[in-house]
Amino acid sequence: MVIDTKDNVLLFHQQILNDPNHRYRSWEHCYSHFQRRCSFNSKDDIDTASLHLAFYLASWGMYRGSSRLLQKDYKVHIPTVRELLDDRYTSLWQLDFDSIDSGSPEIELLFQLVGKLGQIYKKVNVSPTDTLITKILLGTLCCTPAYDQWFVNGVKVWKRYKKPNQKFPASFGRNSYLGLIEFYRQNTKGLNAAQAIIAQCGITYPVMKLVDMYFWNLGYQEAQNKRT
Repeated sequence: MVIDTKDNVLLFHQQILNDPNHRYRSWEHCYSHFQRRCSFNSKDDIDTASLHLAFYLASWGMYRGSSRLLQKDYKVHIPTVRELLDDRYTSLWQLDFDSIDSGSPEIELLFQLVGKLGQIYKKVNVSPTDTLITKILLGTLCCTPAYDQWFVNGVKVWKRYKKPNQKFPASFGRNSYLGLIEFYRQNTKGLNAAQAIIAQCGITYPVMKLVDMYFWNLGYQEAQNKRT
């Protein structure tokens, strides 16, 4: 199992290098589109952004048969896109993970946004799971990793091998989020090195995308090892 920060992130990224149409590239397309948010001036722009979000979520497993999203079209995400573009959340688009801490207003703002997105999906009878909400945030603002099965398992693996006594909950919440920030600060060198290598492919992956890749791949590798 690869535990080293840089090597593990690059191991994940290796999966898309030989396939220009790999499903993981849907994150790149969605994130890059939302980085042009200042040019969204019309209903058509919001509509296109919603389509990007929907396809990214589908590529990343959120439209499985058990998901109520499967019964919705892409326009169900329009209220979400409008909420994400609200000026209240401007500071969340460019978070400085070297300076924010538990007392920073951005932390409270982030979880206010999480609550608001949850309300939006409840209104259309879609369960606002931590996985759905964090995948949306990963593909747009990229201010948090996606707390899916492999990511959560990866946190547990990392704690077992590296930090058994660290207070770092595997479930999404304030304490877990602060743990992620601390992880970034302790592993800045390795993450920056991976970021620089990936950037040679034409896109700079933000901090929380790299953190997502690291823990996701740990969880995935653990599952693969158990199977073999």
